[in-house]
Amino acid sequence: MNDKDYELVSQYLDGEMDELTARRFEQRLSSEPDLNSTLSQMGAQDQRIKQAFVGTEHAPEHISDILRPITSNVVALPKRSDRPAWQYAVAASLVAAAGLLLAPNWQESAPSGSSLASVLESSPSMANGWETLSDGREVRPVLSFREIDGGWCREYLMVDADAAKRGVACRDDGHWNTRVLAATDIPGDASDFRPAGAGDADEVASYLAEHAADIALSASDEQALIAADWKH
Repeated sequence: MNDKDYELVSQYLDGEMDELTARRFEQRLSSEPDLNSTLSQMGAQDQRIKQAFVGTEHAPEHISDILRPITSNVVALPKRSDRPAWQYAVAASLVAAAGLLLAPNWQESAPSGSSLASVLESSPSMANGWETLSDGREVRPVLSFREIDGGWCREYLMVDADAAKRGVACRDDGHWNTRVLAATDIPGDASDFRPAGAGDADEVASYLAEHAADIALSASDEQALIAADWKH
């Protein structure tokens, strides 16, 4: 399980997936026990919270306090018509719980002072933390996926001084080339509210929708692919 897996579970529970993505996610459920177990656990928590607020028109004050932005890094919840306030609390609690559970099983970081290409080549996707490049910029690989032409691509976050960017780079003949790079907001830590899928730069989201052949790799599949020098 990585951070993208938890976002997918939250999106699935909230009914925010399109039909194709949902079908691919359900296929993963049949072959990935950890993902299936996480869905069951978060779904049970979802139901308990819903039952607690049955007949309630407004979220309790302490829930509203959790949802209220407290820093510039908090992403505001997009407007959704005819959706009870308690459902916002469900999404917030599930994302917060997922953030607290994030713990990579392995962490082979690229050496300090490396290039973006070397980080993408050898570093796993991370829920937090940064790799420092030789020019002082900081990079965090976010997820890996197969492109529709069969090649491998990685989404990443980059921080340069006070500017933050989200990009996608793909591996061509052993070299990583950035396909798209756009300004973005860096999510806060696990205690901050971030709805599933929020904060993605439009250009990056569009690229993923048009070029990704499947959903993101699991942590174990990504580990195996990096170990095999991206030759699977």
